[in-house]
Amino acid sequence: MSFVKDTSGKVTKAVHHQNGQTIDAPRLADIAEAKVDPATYDAFLGKYDYGQGQVILTVTRSGDHLYAQLTGQPQLEIFPKSPAEFFWKVVDAQVTFVKDAGGKVTKAIHHQGGQTIEAPKVE
Repeated sequence: MSFVKDTSGKVTKAVHHQNGQTIDAPRLADIAEAKVDPATYDAFLGKYDYGQGQVILTVTRSGDHLYAQLTGQPQLEIFPKSPAEFFWKVVDAQVTFVKDAGGKVTKAIHHQGGQTIEAPKVE
């Protein structure tokens, strides 16, 4: 593994060499964490269907922390970018929670790897 720096000395990517393969891993952009009242997290709790009930995003809360877990993956903390937008620090992914006119959360919109998935809230 080697790290590549720009002219100012900031690391811009990692280059991983293994078994004859080379993988360039660009550094994830730093996203500023917003100050959000954790009491607002309760509206996001529940399950979101990512595809015919086969993949579910479960959103839970523990104290002042919000967590998201996709079927078959570990539970990871998500961090506020704004009152309705959250991001993962361990992967380059974001989720936006969408509310209806009455303020009820109806779906999550997930952005990752150039894909966008709209997932209706099912519980």
